[in-house]
Amino acid sequence: MEVFKKTISAVFGNERRYIIPLFQRPYVWTRENQWEPLWEDVMARADLELEQPNLDSPPHFLGAIVIQQRASWGDELLAHDVIDGQQRLTTFQILLGALRDIATACEEKQVAASLQSWTRNANAITNPEIEQFKVWPTGRDEQQFLLVATAGSRAAIEAIHPPKLKWKRLLPRPRMVEAYLFFYEKMEEWLNLAGSEARSERLRTLRRVFDKRMQLVSIELEKQEDPQAIFETLNARGVPLLASDLLRNYIFQRAGTTAEAQRLHQNFWVRFEIPDDEKVPDGARFWEVEERQGRLSRARLDLLVQHYLSMKRGAEVVSGRLFPEYKAWIDSGAGPSTLEGELKDLTVFADRFLALVRPTVGSSLGRFAQRLRILDTSTVYPLVLGLMGSESMNAQTRDAIFVDLESFLVRRLVCGRPTNNYNRLFLQILREFSAGTPTHQAFRAILAAGTGENLDWPDDEAFQKAWTTVDAYLALKPIKVEMILTAINDSLVTQATESITLHSKLTVEHILPQKWEQHWPLATHVDLEKASEERGEIVHDFGNLTLLTQPLNSTVSNGPANEKLPKIAQQSALRLNAYFQGRTSWSEPDIAERGMALFRLACAIWPRP
Repeated sequence: MEVFKKTISAVFGNERRYIIPLFQRPYVWTRENQWEPLWEDVMARADLELEQPNLDSPPHFLGAIVIQQRASWGDELLAHDVIDGQQRLTTFQILLGALRDIATACEEKQVAASLQSWTRNANAITNPEIEQFKVWPTGRDEQQFLLVATAGSRAAIEAIHPPKLKWKRLLPRPRMVEAYLFFYEKMEEWLNLAGSEARSERLRTLRRVFDKRMQLVSIELEKQEDPQAIFETLNARGVPLLASDLLRNYIFQRAGTTAEAQRLHQNFWVRFEIPDDEKVPDGARFWEVEERQGRLSRARLDLLVQHYLSMKRGAEVVSGRLFPEYKAWIDSGAGPSTLEGELKDLTVFADRFLALVRPTVGSSLGRFAQRLRILDTSTVYPLVLGLMGSESMNAQTRDAIFVDLESFLVRRLVCGRPTNNYNRLFLQILREFSAGTPTHQAFRAILAAGTGENLDWPDDEAFQKAWTTVDAYLALKPIKVEMILTAINDSLVTQATESITLHSKLTVEHILPQKWEQHWPLATHVDLEKASEERGEIVHDFGNLTLLTQPLNSTVSNGPANEKLPKIAQQSALRLNAYFQGRTSWSEPDIAERGMALFRLACAIWPRP
């Protein structure tokens, strides 16, 4: 390894190429977090250079890059793989390209020519269409990089990506386009601060700053050195690396040749990089979107790898150690025997994880996955993935097991059982079940064997006691109450029931309003203190809760019972609300009676042997 201090002009001045391997992450720097701080550094140094051009001060340090020379033959230009620092190198090429275009527009030929030599290789012979560029990005970024590198002006870029407003907000353009326009605008503003007569001097000053006053540390690896070890530890002023970023590099560094890496990337990994909507520049990519599970939000790809690895190892994998745990698993020989087998297996389980994160509406697996997401018990995912991956289990058995697993979770939720032991519990179940005969009866026996509040599957007696006494709306939270009531409503739908489509979100409604004191006063002849206490104890019970669309909820919310109940019965299309037909009053005994009716339905949906 050799370490060099280089100014920006020294990094880009010679005829050479910096190639970002296709398995590196795409361009992710943003205005607020990176472009603005970088421009402030450049501007501060340029102001100092204007004031004291002969000041002998040390260059401003901008971070490090790590590169490794590629083998080259014939007339190929000297090329380096960028192990770390691709965001910096790409950003400087965009910035210098914008400054070159400004110099060209100002007819500052010498400055423009100097900047051209920092952004283009003049002697590209073997493959000039690509080799002419100092930096070559990942495949995902090629199109937008070529645009900003070759358009030649701000106007040419804005002709292709004009500013568009939606709801009074400027729609985002491709990130490199945004970077070019940001630096172009900021440099134009700075050049114009002293009037047109000083513009040329300021332009030369900016060029001089990059030539002499801005510096990178270039860490250049020998062929035999391991770039992965360096990559894992270096990432200065960049976007923090995800565990899946480290994982991707670890996988493709083992590919051997560039051609093999490209084949494996195209056949397997590219699926993790495709935007949800190809028409939206830099739009959300499904696997990069953060998903909340438990208290934390993490990229979906990180979650997939965490659950996948926990399932494979049969042991909990802590998110903070995801990459080293995965690397140790592969290095130990416990994982797939080939790199292709490793990627193939991961992508197979990616499809299964996708079915859990984006449930298919109407299918039994889709309903289970949707409820699982609302229950927010992510520690069950390794077990579920393991069950989905069992080749010796048919779909009917798997669906029956998922019913039991859902029953286990819902009953424990309603009964207020602790969840802190779930990670170990579900992995233990997976190990025991995988070691035996994969039948529904075997799984049910393992699930029902737990005793004590940390492990038990509550029986009907415990379930009923909790159902009829828990302040469901407060203790379970509205989204989980909505899930439970929706499941009950769905169970009431038969083949004779008309199919309906709701165009408004369902919300949980209290039949007896939460603020009943204002709208449902107690009778004057009763013990007011006792009656008020009884209402306070029952107002959040399951028996007093239903589902309404938002418009209907707003219409009936606090109205008196003789108006509210008939409106619900007449205007709601939910089977759940057929219960209120013919009712014009609603009392504490009515709430208790309905609570028991709902409990009997809940027992059928979430049975226990």
